[in-house]
Amino acid sequence: MSPQGGGSLRVQGPAIQGGTIRVEVGSNVDCVEISAGSASETIRHEVEPGKVSELPVPPVPGGTVLWISVGRGLNRRVVLVEVLAP
Repeated sequence: MSPQGGGSLRVQGPAIQGGTIRVEVGSNVDCVEISAGSASETIRHEVEPGKVSELPVPPVPGGTVLWISVGRGLNRRVVLVEVLAP
């Protein structure tokens, strides 16, 4: 499947329950945040700038949309990825 996003964040989706998400970040990015919506907790993962990382899919039900983001404020980049049941 082709990557989603661009610039400082690219995600290869969809995500499979219990699997990992392949995330590529830009050279100025050192962490990725994953959230399952406004009411859920945000999980922060430290990553190496300019590299591809495999991040674990949070324990959420199939059909949940994950918000994968980098940056803050106006520089924030967000990619939405659906979690699929295996």
